[in-house]
Amino acid sequence: MYNTNKNPSLVDRQQDLLRHLSERGRVKATSDEFSVISTNHGRVDFVLGLLDEFELYPDGTNSGKSNAESEKYRLKGNEMFKLKCNDKSIEYYTQSIAHAENNTESLAIAYANRSAVLFQIKLYKECLDDISRALGNPYPAHLMEKLQSRQEKALNLVSTQKNLEYHINIPTIENDNKNPLIECSSDAIEIKYSPNLGRHIVAKRDISPGEILAIEKPYCKILVDCFFNHCHNCLKLCYNLKPCPKCCTFLYCSDECEISSKNYHDIECCVSKTLQDLKLDKLKLIALRTAIISKKHYNKIWNITTDEKDVYTSGNFKEIHALIANTEKRSTPDLFERSFTSSILFYIIRKWTNFFDGADEASEAAFKEILLINLQTGPCNFHEISEITQNEDGVYAPVEIGSGSYSFLSMLNHSCTPNVLRNCYGSAIVLRCLETIREGEQCFDNYGYHYAIMVKSDRQKHLSKQYFFDCLCLACEEDWPLYEDLSLVKEGLYIPSADLEDLQLGNRRTAKKILKEHLGKLQEVEKFKPSKNLAELQEVIKQCYALNANMRSIV
Repeated sequence: MYNTNKNPSLVDRQQDLLRHLSERGRVKATSDEFSVISTNHGRVDFVLGLLDEFELYPDGTNSGKSNAESEKYRLKGNEMFKLKCNDKSIEYYTQSIAHAENNTESLAIAYANRSAVLFQIKLYKECLDDISRALGNPYPAHLMEKLQSRQEKALNLVSTQKNLEYHINIPTIENDNKNPLIECSSDAIEIKYSPNLGRHIVAKRDISPGEILAIEKPYCKILVDCFFNHCHNCLKLCYNLKPCPKCCTFLYCSDECEISSKNYHDIECCVSKTLQDLKLDKLKLIALRTAIISKKHYNKIWNITTDEKDVYTSGNFKEIHALIANTEKRSTPDLFERSFTSSILFYIIRKWTNFFDGADEASEAAFKEILLINLQTGPCNFHEISEITQNEDGVYAPVEIGSGSYSFLSMLNHSCTPNVLRNCYGSAIVLRCLETIREGEQCFDNYGYHYAIMVKSDRQKHLSKQYFFDCLCLACEEDWPLYEDLSLVKEGLYIPSADLEDLQLGNRRTAKKILKEHLGKLQEVEKFKPSKNLAELQEVIKQCYALNANMRSIV
């Protein structure tokens, strides 16, 4: 039975294609024919032919504004405001703003309603911005007195507003310590290559816990959660987002972010609802955006070369294009599924945008090539962008807000007992040393499978499936126990329980004090490895650094 959903997802459409092939007894023949194709754009063209044959292309969906939809969200915001659920009311009012038609009363009222919440949570500057936006639209005369009164009160109080610091100042690498061959890193590390390890990162000297090894900005990034309180371009926390004037899905923290997003959003804008209906995950969306923003490099992708003397620059397209795709290790069904995704996305961009206007076949082939390559490199190389925020228990814990492509960080090999940690400052990632790394030793990241919380057999299974390797780290070789089974040595270091509680509650001052008093003590307990003492102290240090990075304050 074929899918009859009004807006079938990408998975639904692929299942429909497989049914067509199965009914005609063509599954094996199609698989055999597909498996001998050697280029990514050739694979996409093959699937495009099938979509054309069975007429399985998606229809375009209107991404436009609707005052009726805006009113629905505004009423929900009113309900939450009455219940004093400030965060929820802001989200609903922001959705109301996003859906409201331009230069209408609906838009003006939505801004005014959000300004009331912002005033209540003492964000007076943001409140005044929203009042100005409300007054810039046809705001109802009978409500004007109340709005002007709020404006006058906010003006009197704006000087008392506390700074909503999303993260402390992003760290820097001193000029004297910058790596002359790696733009984003310190001179304490270097890139090495071997047939077994591939490209990897090695210490050029002994490195101590806390040292900054690299600060990398992403080549491409997307917001994957928190859509109504984070800027869709820079990903920073913002409680008074302004919408794209054409679509309902993109919101900005500033005019500057709106302008800087044009290199991709001018294309995504008119198909944003179509893409949303397909229920695409983050790896598919970031692959699409990468293919869009890389347009100026289309004529270079067939003969990209890297000179060992070149400075490694994260913002260069060639560094992203050179990431390992593991194409030869992928099964035919795996490649077919990714090619199917690429063909659908290519069709949408070609059919419903002006991206390919005046483009030749070579440009279209390059788009397909880049898109499918990034759909393969993403699962093994792209990184989470996170912040910490209070969970239901009142404890500050990490949550994912976005995803980005970081070519240098992708060269760090995995260990189930990592010696580095990553923290996000906006969308920039700061890489620090977590335990002593001796000269000549590798710098190891963790790909999400840590010895302290997952048994060896499960770690090995997940790593092999997603990353195509068998882990040979020390924790795997010696089969270290889980955290609860680790030994507690007498030489453990004491941190007052009040300080630990402060960390859980997001106290940055306490985090600064603990780092000052206990960071150097990591080296004292490293000799007791593995031990509960080391694991606990490392987790405390990691929480301290996390509190200095992206942290969402609860409103």
